[in-house]
Amino acid sequence: MTPVPTTTAFILSITMSPLLPNYLKTLRMHWGLSQPELAGLLGVTESALSKFENLALAPTKNLIVGVQVIFGRDARQAFPALYAQAERNIMKRAAAWSVVLEKRSDAASKRKQKLLSEMISRSEPNNTHL
Repeated sequence: MTPVPTTTAFILSITMSPLLPNYLKTLRMHWGLSQPELAGLLGVTESALSKFENLALAPTKNLIVGVQVIFGRDARQAFPALYAQAERNIMKRAAAWSVVLEKRSDAASKRKQKLLSEMISRSEPNNTHL
């Protein structure tokens, strides 16, 4: 597989800020794909793709993985609003679980606390979840 030229990656990193709920249409248009072409690659109907692009339909797991396979963009990059919401929800639950784990001193609980710490360090700084 031919790697994406550095200039293209640079352009996409500039234009893909977390301001849009998703970048499905942006990615499709950037690569010159029509809706029927991308729908065919993803294995969805043109109508479904249009609904995904216009936020009338939430992206499915297969669509999210398909976008990563086709464009090399993960959920955080291609669907920032969806990713941010999932991250906020998970981090709230993790914070509650962390309180329980802090009261334990066994090795398994320490490993779990380390996982939670790593999750927090990977989270978006502007995603006010805690």
